[in-house]
Amino acid sequence: MSDDGSVAPGTPPSDAAPAGPEDGSPGGGLRAFWVGLRRAGLRALAVLGVLVLFLLLSAGAAGWYTSRPEFCNSCHIMEPYYKSWQKSTHKNVPCIDCHFAPGFGGKLRGKMLGLVQLAKYVTSSEGPRPAAEIPDESCLRSGCHEKRLLSGKVTFQGIPFDHEPHLKDLRREKKLRCTSCHSQIMQGTHMAVTETTCFLCHFKDEEFNAGLGTCTRCHAIPEQKFDLGGGAIFTHELALKRNVDCANCHGDVIRGKGEVPREHCAVCHNREDDLKQIDDHEFMHKKHVSEHKVDCLACHLQIQHSKDRQKIEHAASDCQSCHPDHHREQVDMLRGRGAETIPAQANGMLSVRLECRTCHQKREVSSTGTVLWKASGEVCAMCHDRSTAERLELYRPETKKALDDIDSAVGRAREALNSAQVAPDRKTAIAAQLDAFQHDLGFLRAANPVHNIHYATTLTNTVLDRLSAVCRELKIAAPEVKLPAPVEGRKAQPVAPPGKK
Repeated sequence: MSDDGSVAPGTPPSDAAPAGPEDGSPGGGLRAFWVGLRRAGLRALAVLGVLVLFLLLSAGAAGWYTSRPEFCNSCHIMEPYYKSWQKSTHKNVPCIDCHFAPGFGGKLRGKMLGLVQLAKYVTSSEGPRPAAEIPDESCLRSGCHEKRLLSGKVTFQGIPFDHEPHLKDLRREKKLRCTSCHSQIMQGTHMAVTETTCFLCHFKDEEFNAGLGTCTRCHAIPEQKFDLGGGAIFTHELALKRNVDCANCHGDVIRGKGEVPREHCAVCHNREDDLKQIDDHEFMHKKHVSEHKVDCLACHLQIQHSKDRQKIEHAASDCQSCHPDHHREQVDMLRGRGAETIPAQANGMLSVRLECRTCHQKREVSSTGTVLWKASGEVCAMCHDRSTAERLELYRPETKKALDDIDSAVGRAREALNSAQVAPDRKTAIAAQLDAFQHDLGFLRAANPVHNIHYATTLTNTVLDRLSAVCRELKIAAPEVKLPAPVEGRKAQPVAPPGKK
């Protein structure tokens, strides 16, 4: 515009719109394109932000939901583990606190593995027993068992145990993990201590009461006294002083060798190359125990450590391989059974874990070449004082004489019964009684009363009392029998028939 207010040719008015695509200028179209593109980008960015926010919220909600123990139970294969968790001491601890290593990386790795497991479940490629590992870091994390290694010895079922040497030091030159002992081999338990794992480590390839399997590592020497019958008392202190081998009485408490059958490997491995190092124990334990959580009993056969409730039966079966059931009476006597006149009763000798070879240690060879294992006074003196051992030596012949005298009285009663003036029913009853007496006398002879003095004494006295009553009813002289003296050494006294002074 000039000073006089006129407008120069080609100059647009001040209120005119800027040049646009319709003005036909060369740059107008390009500017409009970039403006439109920027607006579209902003819209896309906004939509993407909303989508990302939605995904983050969904992922957070999914992460929260899938971290709940109830979600784990949505797979039917997890049901037994979920139920055992509900009853365990960890019932207030979420599953991921144990199964995921501490930290973001551990949680991310756990979630990825969980997705893999979920995919296997959906595609029905998951096995019936899922494999899961618990790192030691989870157990020892802050707020859980971080002080366990510093707590020193604790008591487990009356047995002292220290976690530190088991987790920090090599055991049998092998590294253990928390889950080496705290596992879930048996359904219904959740991370409970599996005692059979302890037995494998302490007893495998060890001699009885030696090395890791030394009894006093876990057990104190019993202090109570055991009454074996007839005044014979046993104490572990006496046996310990005389260096009596614990295996004489307790050799049965460890059963099994913990070997690894090759077919157990084939459950997981089917390639020949996988089995080339099967005899390399260090390598096998590193791969299966130290690096991965594989239960010991997945490979090893079980070692049992408990009292054998049928110990006498099993001990006698060794003899029965050549002499079928020839020692039935001795076994019955030890168990306090076998008589017809009195009921069964407990036996003191059985309570102290005796078996055949405990006393029968004297080896003899017969003229036919048969190896015999006999008892002797020397063996008795290992656990009893000398006077008791001497009485035990005399007890058997004295008992035999007494049984012979009672047997003769039974014979006299039978003869008297034939001509006795008694009712037929009563005569039948007396005959049955005499048959029972005869059976029990034969049982006492065959079984040897030394095997159970309590039971044998009760049986002998009962037979004698009832036989005396029968003799009085038949109007014949009651037997006078000299029973053996008690084992503690009191002088034997004749036993007068009931009713006589």
